[in-house]
Amino acid sequence: MRSASWANAMQKLFSKSYRVLLFLGILAVLMRIFSFFNTVIDHDESTYIIIADALRHGQVYFRDVIDTKPIGIFILFGIFQAIFGKTILAIRIISSLWVALTGWMIYIAHRKLLEDATGKYNPAPIVSGIIYVILISFYDDYGLSPNTEVFFNLFTIMALILILSKDGHIYFFLSGLLLGVGFMIKYVVLFDAFALGIFYIWWQINKGKVWQFWLIRCILMGIGFLIPFFIDWIYYKQLGMEEEFIFYSFKLSGLYRMEPGFMAYLNYIMECFYHFLPVSICFFYCLFDWRKVETRISLLTSLWSLMVMAIILIPGRLFPHYFIQFMIPFSLLAGSFFDPRRSLNRFFSWLRKPVIFFSLLSILIVANIAVVKAKYFDTIDYPKEVADYLNPRLKEGDKIYTGNYHQIIYHLTGTSSPTPYIHNSLIWMEENNKALRINQSEELDKILAQNPRFILMRYPLKENNPLFKPLQTSYFLVKTFGNQVLVFERK
Repeated sequence: MRSASWANAMQKLFSKSYRVLLFLGILAVLMRIFSFFNTVIDHDESTYIIIADALRHGQVYFRDVIDTKPIGIFILFGIFQAIFGKTILAIRIISSLWVALTGWMIYIAHRKLLEDATGKYNPAPIVSGIIYVILISFYDDYGLSPNTEVFFNLFTIMALILILSKDGHIYFFLSGLLLGVGFMIKYVVLFDAFALGIFYIWWQINKGKVWQFWLIRCILMGIGFLIPFFIDWIYYKQLGMEEEFIFYSFKLSGLYRMEPGFMAYLNYIMECFYHFLPVSICFFYCLFDWRKVETRISLLTSLWSLMVMAIILIPGRLFPHYFIQFMIPFSLLAGSFFDPRRSLNRFFSWLRKPVIFFSLLSILIVANIAVVKAKYFDTIDYPKEVADYLNPRLKEGDKIYTGNYHQIIYHLTGTSSPTPYIHNSLIWMEENNKALRINQSEELDKILAQNPRFILMRYPLKENNPLFKPLQTSYFLVKTFGNQVLVFERK
């Protein structure tokens, strides 16, 4: 089918911008809906929920509750809880709509990047938005869980839209401010900011602008970027916690660095691209097929991809959800594969036919819904069962320690953690102990000194577990849930 037919088919469906947003919203919710009701997708989401609630009730981050991330994600979750309530379902729905909104912003950014002066409809931007929503929703629990990357991606793409849309000084300041907010969710956004700044400088030089023109705007972006960070710094300084702020903001990231080796890096990259093979084909085709009509988008996405991949790989902690940060430039460039102005090799042109595109899209949606349903909806929700067991037995003042099991139990039972280290890996993983300077034995002694009535441990409990002896002497096993978790009650 000719490219004109492809454009016509897409134009009939998405002639209005609001239709794109509505479609992406329905798509995101539909692909993720069966994950809404499971108590835990991953530990990070549980940590955000618990710490956000603690901050809303007057506790101080880095003192009363501690994690390795900047405070931004917890403030954001606190806002969600204040407006929509503390339910996990609300967070899941919000994150789905957040993904859809980010996809819509990618669509808008792609439209602004197009240099087509003919005014003809171009389906590439909507495909970029669809690709983004599909990629995240298809990425197993890494994308289904409300990770930091899911949230800061919206701020980075909105910053790009301001750069592309407006030329006034205030818009560049606001663009930097948006990037600064994203930075306070996770510091890796600094590399997104570098990519957008370098792209803007190239763009203005290419347009023949004098250096004073782009320098003033870049300075304003930099000022806007730094404001959220300095507000946070001042907040901790007036609390007398400047040392803690400096440690978690500057020193900790260096202590977290690992060196997994060349093959580990290569396997990580290959696995990520293999996971999204059809989209990866489109991305690399466009990456190596430079066209004059695609100069801006090709340069931007190439630079952005390089910067993001660098910050993903440099720390050496190759967690799959880090790849979500890469999905904005990935989606933008892959979507340009469907630009009707791009002449495709016959070997690849079949991918752009509407019957092929919509067939593949339908198959992916149905397959993903089936997988998500089987994994999250049709399985036993053990954390919920544990909470249902504990709630009628808890008395006022009773403490629970969730051990190396899911910390979401604190949220489900309305209890507080006996340790400021909410994410269980901070105490129970050796590399995290070292990075955060936690003495595991001393911290566990502090917890036991509070005489928690119930302690939970993952099944099985082995003799080399540091809590094995205390549990044998001071607690008795009262309940086992499958081969998942053991519930101990104080004697």
